[in-house]
Amino acid sequence: MKKVMLASGLLLAAPLASADFLGVYAGAGQWQSDYSGQLGDPDFDVDVSDLGMNESDNNYFYVAFEHPIPLIPNARIQHTSISSQQTGRVEETFRIDGETFTAGDEIDSDVDLTHTDFTLYYELLDNWVSLDLGVTVRQFDGYVTAEGSFTEQSVDLDEALPMAYGKAQFDLPFTGLSAGAQGNFVSYDDNNLTDLSVNVAYSFVETLALDLGVEVGYRQMNLEINEDVTADIDLKGPYAAVTLHF
Repeated sequence: MKKVMLASGLLLAAPLASADFLGVYAGAGQWQSDYSGQLGDPDFDVDVSDLGMNESDNNYFYVAFEHPIPLIPNARIQHTSISSQQTGRVEETFRIDGETFTAGDEIDSDVDLTHTDFTLYYELLDNWVSLDLGVTVRQFDGYVTAEGSFTEQSVDLDEALPMAYGKAQFDLPFTGLSAGAQGNFVSYDDNNLTDLSVNVAYSFVETLALDLGVEVGYRQMNLEINEDVTADIDLKGPYAAVTLHF
C-alpha cells in the first residue's frame, strides 16, 4: 500500500514538472490466478495441488514514463506480489533441495513468486495502433518453504532474469475502447519463463490533462526453473485494474 501511495504521489507531481514533455502511465489492480504444475527436485517432485495450492489473489501496480527524445528508451516499472500459503497431505514422497518429505505427511508450504520488472522499451508505432519492443529485467524476491512432521526446508528465489518485452495496442477511435496484448519471454539452459496477457480497456474520463479508465484481461505465467529448487508452475486467470494517463 505504501508503494502504491508513493507511486500516486509521483504521478501527481509529474504533470506539474513537465506536462508538455513527459507522459506518465500508471495502473493498479488484482490478478486472480489458479496454480498447476510440479515442484521439487528432479524425479522427486510433487503436484502443487497436493500441497493445497489452488488459487491466490495477487496485487500489482505499474508506472511507465514516455518522452519524445529519439534513441533514449522509455521506462516502465511493475511490481507483482504473488504468495500462496497452504497445508496439504501429500500422496508421494518428494524432495526440496535434497530434503525428503514422505508420502502421507501433512505439509505446510509457502510459495512466494513476488517480482519487480524493470523495462526499457521503444515505441515503434504510436497512433491508433501502437507497438512497443524492449528488454525487461525481472527481479524475483521470493522463496519456497515446506515443513512436515520431521523435515523442513527453505529456498530463496532471488534471481534476476533478462527478458524480451513486447506490447501491442489497438484503439477504437472516438470510443475510449482499446484492446491489447503484452508479453515477456526468456529461455536459457533448462530455465524458461513466459508471461503473456491480453486485455480490453475503456477510458471513461478523457481530457487534455488526464485519462482515467479501467482494464480487464487474462494473464498466464509459466515458470520453469532448475536451480536450488526445480519447478514447472503455471499461474493463469483474469485480472482487473484502474489505469491513469497524465
